[in-house]
Amino acid sequence: MKTLHIISAGAMQAVVTELIPAFEKTSGARVSVTFGAVGQQKARVLASEPADVILLTPEMLDDLAATGWAVPGSQCTLGRVGMGVVVPKGHPPVDVSTPDALRATMLAATLVVYPDPAIASAGRNFDNALIKLGIRDALDSRIRHFPNGNVSMTWLGEQRIPGSIGVTQVSEIKPIPTIDLLAEIPGDLQVITAYGVACAAHAVEPELGQAFHDLLRSVQGRAVIVAAGFSPID
Repeated sequence: MKTLHIISAGAMQAVVTELIPAFEKTSGARVSVTFGAVGQQKARVLASEPADVILLTPEMLDDLAATGWAVPGSQCTLGRVGMGVVVPKGHPPVDVSTPDALRATMLAATLVVYPDPAIASAGRNFDNALIKLGIRDALDSRIRHFPNGNVSMTWLGEQRIPGSIGVTQVSEIKPIPTIDLLAEIPGDLQVITAYGVACAAHAVEPELGQAFHDLLRSVQGRAVIVAAGFSPID
């Protein structure tokens, strides 16, 4: 049996996971996929890990195409997503409706959980928001980083620490049943990140890679992308 290998940003995990069963059924192939922070996933591609299709930010895909790791011209932006604020499921909601409210809420939190800013877009973006609010240093001892949003939010939901708050991309929040999405990051603190797909230049199964690429761009793929919390690209 042939295998489709996917290397994907964690922000696209809900989309890819939803589409895999139908793809396996129609293609007769099995799917092997790795998810993680974009920096981590780009490094996997550059380390020659198996990949037929790659889902990262458009800038990273363009760079991979320019350096011979993705098929030039196959890059396609699929959707954009912002950051959201969560608490463990059932915990009291907190006010994050304005930048001032977000500042006060973060300063009152016992723990702030978000992806590692060194490798994850959401982590970097929220770290910059805390700097803009002038509270990054004040929160330092209460911040907990994980490699990506899925791991961060899963841990937050499992631990259920009173007063804990999490932040990551909305698409990484929606699939996790143990947390509650309160709202998106307010005002100019919000950063909308685009994600896309490209066919890998060194694919073992290029036809399967193209087929999954096409599925993501289909009506079915668009519906799944919207349901995961993305604003689709027209």
